[in-house]
Amino acid sequence: MQFDPQHLNHTNKEAWDQLYASTPNLVWGTGAVGFLEDFLRPEIARGRSFHHVLDAATGEGRNLPFLLQFADRLTACDASEAALAKVPVEIKPRVRLTRCDLAETPFADASFDFILLCDTVETLPDAAPVLREMQRILAPGGALVCNIPGPEGDVAGIDMTEIGREEYLYRGRYFYRFFRDHEISSLFAETGWQTVRAETMTWTEPAHPGFRAESHRHCSRVFLLTAAS
Repeated sequence: MQFDPQHLNHTNKEAWDQLYASTPNLVWGTGAVGFLEDFLRPEIARGRSFHHVLDAATGEGRNLPFLLQFADRLTACDASEAALAKVPVEIKPRVRLTRCDLAETPFADASFDFILLCDTVETLPDAAPVLREMQRILAPGGALVCNIPGPEGDVAGIDMTEIGREEYLYRGRYFYRFFRDHEISSLFAETGWQTVRAETMTWTEPAHPGFRAESHRHCSRVFLLTAAS
């Protein structure tokens, strides 16, 4: 089965936008993703700079309340207009919201000293341009945190049609790729990142309205990255 990458990228973004528009409920809930607080705690304790933070692919903003606790300025972006419209009204005045493609953001070079790219890499038909763009907008000495799931969690392969090696369409609509360790290393090397910290983390997510009917376990490698020297 062959898919044109450009067409797949377009239909994938449409699918996510339609998901957010299909329900008045928050698809991902109100709590921060399960790995975030535990993974960032050592960085906060060490006094890492969080002057200007970007929550890339923020969705409905589930991680924004947590990030607001220590960010001096907080920007959030997503390709989905429907998702950004659902960011809670009490948060919006404190966050700069921008609709954009992650591979072509409107931000200036070196705009942010910290970027979060949560539950995103595995949903991108072509992750390399996005990771290069994140590096462009990250200030020297800044850090990117992202998680990348492998095939170990409860979601891999469930209700998914395989369209390539470890590449799937969930319910025939949403793109997913599950990375092996050597594939992650190659992706980071290709896009100019080096790993400062990495941990394998597991957490349980509740059911998601309109997307996944049951609670499920996630298993991701979580990375803190800086630009390779």
